[in-house]
Formats: sequence, structure tokens, C-alpha cells
Amino acid sequence: MLAVIAQGYIWAGPEPSERLPPAISVPFLRTAEYLEVHPVATYAALNLWNWTPLSENADLTQPENMVALHTVSGSDDESWFFIISNAMEARAGPLIEAMLGAVEAVETNDVTTIIHALQYFRQGMQSIGQLLERMDERCDPQMFYHTIRPFLAGSMNMATAGLPNGVFYDEGNGNGTWRAYRGGSNGQSSLLQFFDAVLSVDHSRSGGFHAEMRGYMPGPHARFLDDVAAIANIRSYVNSHGDNVELLTAFNEAVAALSGFRDKHIALVTRYIIIPSRMGKPTTGPKRRDLASASTELATGKPKTQELVGTGGTKLIPFLRTSRDETSETKVVH
Repeated sequence: MLAVIAQGYIWAGPEPSERLPPAISVPFLRTAEYLEVHPVATYAALNLWNWTPLSENADLTQPENMVALHTVSGSDDESWFFIISNAMEARAGPLIEAMLGAVEAVETNDVTTIIHALQYFRQGMQSIGQLLERMDERCDPQMFYHTIRPFLAGSMNMATAGLPNGVFYDEGNGNGTWRAYRGGSNGQSSLLQFFDAVLSVDHSRSGGFHAEMRGYMPGPHARFLDDVAAIANIRSYVNSHGDNVELLTAFNEAVAALSGFRDKHIALVTRYIIIPSRMGKPTTGPKRRDLASASTELATGKPKTQELVGTGGTKLIPFLRTSRDETSETKVVH
């Protein structure tokens, strides 16, 4: 709730506010410290801790069975945008146990278990990809781009959107600090980073963004991912058993499924950000200086959209393509 209030305070006016008042800053900073996350609208704040089931014993792998507790716009579109990711988390959660089982199976040379886990992973990735494609059922691209997305932005690399210095978190009595944080991003999903870690995806060309995102996760999640990365052994095992065609195929198909999911994400970004950015500002609604207005100006001046910035503060399309390519390159070739 504090994250939603803070985002609304910063971005609701004609110009973004460079100052958060003590009434918001003080409880926000204390809560964030306790939860071991940055005091900004993180994926954990807007998704993991921001939902409720619509009925008892609801199937949480289906987005229509949940609703967001808090939104800035009050719209069903915004709730659906968050809940799609939550359903993906619920549906893919069992993959964690399966893949950790595969890591353990490497130590006992249990090839059958490893193959089954990788095949299960491939099926799971395809399943959550299908959920991602349901976004447009109840979230309109124009509504998302002009009304919802601006409130997801952070304060880092947001000079063109009106925050050249970040945001001053005023703690009262002359105390406070200027802070610049990245905005909410699915890159902050512990689940997606688990997939990368357990398959040993190397994101070194992404400029350290993926590693940085662990600072935006709940502390226990980030530490868990560090541990997984330290013990990840599936790819090296497959590489040393290249003569096992079934194992090699299962691993490469799992990698392809993760890469394919990132392709679906790029397609979603195209529909919800790239295309709306080229369509100009709506003639109705509030006039604000924010991420949408700044992105539209950039898209108008640079049709290739190479400079469009995501809510996380990265150059949007180049970053997503690099992450996708790094995933594909994880395949083992013999």
C-alpha cells in the first residue's frame, strides 16, 4: 500500500513531485528496511504482496480467481496487469522443487530424474507463456501505456520524465536523502531469476541489471538465488554428458522454452509500449509529464524506438533482446 501511495504522490500531478513528505517517507523507509527491499514500487510490493483470492479454495493458477488489493488507477486493467504475473508465479512455482531435484540428481548421477525435470520445466514455461498471452483479455494497451505504466516508473534515469535528481525522501526535522531507484519490473521476479540461475544463464552482457534486480527482491529471495547460482550444476553435467542425446535434447528444449517466453515478453512490450508510443497522446485525460509523455516524444523522434526507456530505467528493446539472446546461448552444443 505504501508503494502505491508513494507512486501516486510522485506521478499524479502535471509535473512529477521530487519530494516525498515525511508522512509517506518515514513509514515507507521503515517498512522497506524490515522487509529488506528498496523503498519503491517493486515487483514484490505491487504483485507478490498485493492480491487476494476472490473465493475460498480458489485456483490461483487462473488469473480470474484473484484481484489486486491496491492500484493507483482503480481500474480492472491495472489489477489484471498485476494478477497475470501472480498467476504465472503460482503456476510455475512447482518448477522450483523439480529443478532443485534435478540439481540434487546430478550429484547421484540420476539421469532419468534430470531429464524428467527438464521436460517438466519446458512444459511449465510453455504454460506460463500462455498466461502472458492472456494479458489483453482485460488490460487495454492504450490504458496501460498512458494511465498505468507511468505510475510504475522509478526515479533512476528519469530525467526526461521530470526527475533529473531522483526523489527526496523527506524524514522531517531537516532530515532526508535524495534517492534514485529503478521502477517495478518483471526482472525483479525471483521466479524468473531462479530459472536463469538453475540453468546457468549468463547475463553478463546485460550490464549487471539482473544482478542489480536482486536488491529489489525480498532479502530471503535474493539470498536463495545466490545459493542456487552457487550450486547450479545441470548445464555443466549436460555438457560433460553430450553423448546422451535424450539428456542434451531435454536441456536444450528447456532453454528454448525460457528463451521463447522472453520472445513472448518482447511481443507483449511491442503491443503495450512500442505501438502506443507511436500513436501520440490521447486528446482527453490529464496532461502530465511522465514516462508515457517522455517515451512518446522519443518514439516520435526515433522511430526505431532504440531509446525508449522501461520502468526499470533500461533502454527497453535492446535490453530485452540481449536478455533473450543470452538465454538462447545457454544451449549446449556438441
